[in-house]
Amino acid sequence: MTRPVVPPPVIPPFDSSAAWANVTRLVAANADVLIAIAGVFFLLPMLAWSVFVAPPSVTAQMDEQQLAQVLQDYYTHNLPYLLPISLMQITGFITMLVGILDRRRPTVGEALRNCAARVPAYFISQILVGLFAFTLMMAVAAVLAALHVPMIVAAAAGMVAMLYPMLRTIMVGPVLGVGRTHNPLMAIRASIALTRGNVGRILAFLGLAGVLFAIVYGLTMMIVGLAAQMLLGAQSDIARLVSDAISALLYSAGYTYFVVMLAAIHGQLTRDLPRPFS
Repeated sequence: MTRPVVPPPVIPPFDSSAAWANVTRLVAANADVLIAIAGVFFLLPMLAWSVFVAPPSVTAQMDEQQLAQVLQDYYTHNLPYLLPISLMQITGFITMLVGILDRRRPTVGEALRNCAARVPAYFISQILVGLFAFTLMMAVAAVLAALHVPMIVAAAAGMVAMLYPMLRTIMVGPVLGVGRTHNPLMAIRASIALTRGNVGRILAFLGLAGVLFAIVYGLTMMIVGLAAQMLLGAQSDIARLVSDAISALLYSAGYTYFVVMLAAIHGQLTRDLPRPFS
């Protein structure tokens, strides 16, 4: 006896206006939890990095090869610091999603305890997605290069190809935050289902927010940098630390809004679905 074919769930079209209204509501309703998590897991690691890790020695006279070598040496040398900071930010990312998406309104401590099994799942999922996206990027660029397409066009096409699987799996974090699965493969599968037919709308929503953040960040850092140099001197370490502190604060605020935006997208895409789906 054959099993009946179950049609895939119908995902509603993504509405960016409704999503932004949900972002505003979620920030207002969870401000205390968001500030606490962002301060501990986003702001403090960035400040520690600024204080204890010297910036790379980059000069205007360096060519592209020299610049790439300096940056490679910088990140290789500071890898022991970069890994725990990255892990803290992933933990904060999942903890924030748990705090927002859990209907029981957990405290920060409860959200942190609940994310213990989800952080490894998210880490594994990102490795899998990253490997697939990188392989796809290299394959597309290599095929176009073999067809004698200009290298810059082949590289750009490879980057676009890499972006697509990353967008299709962007709901992995919220899916894990809901807590219906701790399996990274199931979370990837759920994200692919949720984003079906909405990739362009999600890209436009996040991309517009990213451009707005880049403008605000750039203007703020330009003003802060000029003011710090005028008051403290261009070569002052205190001026650099002030600029780094403002940068870390802006990054923490921007990343917090990004997490809330993912939660709002997830809430909208799953509003007509049974809870266990995600």
